[in-house]
Amino acid sequence: MKKLYILASLAVAAASLTSCEADKEPVYVAPAEKVFSLSTPAEDDNIVLAPGQVVELTAVAPDYGIPVVTTYSVDLTLADEFIEANEETGTEANYITLTPKQPTKTAIELDDKDVTTAICQLLGINTFNEFEDADVQPQKVTVRANARIPSIASSNCVSNNVVLPSVTPYNPFPQVPGYCYLVGTNSDWATPDNANATTYEKWSIEETGVGTNIYIGSLNVPADEQYFRFYTELTGWDGVCLGTPSGGNELIEFTDEETSLEVAYTQGCFMTDAAWEGGYVTFTIDLTDKENPKVYAKKGEYLKETYVYLIGTPSNWAEPSATNEKALEAWRLVDRGGTGIYKATFDIPESEVYFRIYPGLNGWGATPYAAAAGNANVSMTLGSAIQYVEGEGCWTFNWKGGKLTFVLDTVEGTMTVSVPEE
Repeated sequence: MKKLYILASLAVAAASLTSCEADKEPVYVAPAEKVFSLSTPAEDDNIVLAPGQVVELTAVAPDYGIPVVTTYSVDLTLADEFIEANEETGTEANYITLTPKQPTKTAIELDDKDVTTAICQLLGINTFNEFEDADVQPQKVTVRANARIPSIASSNCVSNNVVLPSVTPYNPFPQVPGYCYLVGTNSDWATPDNANATTYEKWSIEETGVGTNIYIGSLNVPADEQYFRFYTELTGWDGVCLGTPSGGNELIEFTDEETSLEVAYTQGCFMTDAAWEGGYVTFTIDLTDKENPKVYAKKGEYLKETYVYLIGTPSNWAEPSATNEKALEAWRLVDRGGTGIYKATFDIPESEVYFRIYPGLNGWGATPYAAAAGNANVSMTLGSAIQYVEGEGCWTFNWKGGKLTFVLDTVEGTMTVSVPEE
């Protein structure tokens, strides 16, 4: 009898232990190896980057002992190995960290624009023209992924390196207008090169639009005797410049009437005499016929106008292209004076309105001034300022008909549509 009692007690104890084990909840465990696996599809040996596309990588989530939301990022370098920044030695990191389109997914998607921009930056390329001049070739790219649980430092893990043998970047930078520069006593004869780009910001005359080859700007020319000529680029003293036809110094006078300055490709200087009282002068440089350049000058300040375009149902979805430039003049938002705020009032018929804003007439595609990163539509409340993003998403709202004021504020990064005050 005693033996049976002991056996029964053991059985109860075993059952209790089993029950306790089953009742234990999973707990976080910091990965011992701090590594996880990263791979890329085999067919991606040759990647040609393009707008709107993605580079795909696949991660195997680190084992944290519990199901948990993990955040991923990706480091990209053009070297074979990653080098970390070190303040003591002055070493800089040789990689750029990218955020996936969906940072919590193990199926990692990197926007091609982010990848090509990172490659360009690692190559020392930061502008449209620098890319065009660089003859960029396909690059061998090394990537690795980082995984972490937000707010838990011990969760940080790094994947193996993955080599992408051939990645062809595209030019991700917006094409921007060019500049001409007033070089002379006004700039203390600073060498017209990139090292003095900051100096020449205040002495620059901006192109009216990409590829127009017409430059207009107002410069505050100091009083007294001034000697100057015009440079079309910051490439040093031997760069292309416009001076006097004789190649020597020639006296000019700024007046309230627009005056044509005779110019040639020389280093001869225009000069003012001691009677020049100083002040703003508006210069117009016309290089549409580069063999016969023209320069005009007029006393006074020029109020610059720049435009963006309302594209959508109000403009009958006219493509934002040079072909439709005339038709889209009626749908321009205007920034007067370089404020960064574009504004216009339009008479919109009763309709369900869809629109986004384009900065130029370069065709369809993503715009910096969209409602959503993809092509989703976002409902808009009239009178409310809404943050814009780069993409193709439209703002939409129902309208009873009548006048509406559209304001794109590139300083605050917002889009507002409101009923104008009477």
